[in-house]
Amino acid sequence: MTGDPTMTSDDDAGRPTPDPRRRVTFGVGAVAVGFLVGLATLALAFALSWGPAAPGVFLLALAYGVGVGTITGLPLGVGLGLLLRPVANQWVHVGVFFAAFTLVSFAVITLLSPSRVLLESLPIALIIGGAGALARASVWKLVRVQ
Repeated sequence: MTGDPTMTSDDDAGRPTPDPRRRVTFGVGAVAVGFLVGLATLALAFALSWGPAAPGVFLLALAYGVGVGTITGLPLGVGLGLLLRPVANQWVHVGVFFAAFTLVSFAVITLLSPSRVLLESLPIALIIGGAGALARASVWKLVRVQ
């Protein structure tokens, strides 16, 4: 047995393996908070560049984002959360959320955009990835590592 309580000894290979009993668990409250934080972050990011019209754009982005986020971001976030349950390090969760939300949004935006320049989609994809990472980080204290 190793000195690290999160690791067990693999008798066959002699290498430590992650303890399969350690799990990160989350409830409906954590999902709701993460969704709302991600939604508000994206709405704010999209509205900031509109000057005096920013409050109206913020509300419009919130209203539009609820529908779009429910069919895109919510399933992606819950799916990632379930896949990452065996990983106890929450910084890994935040990084994976950033990468996954960035890559998925980049792919969708690139496929739907009439532009032929791939890098035009990258700034928006990075903003969406950052919102996903911030949403995951916001529920840090709401999840349990068992």
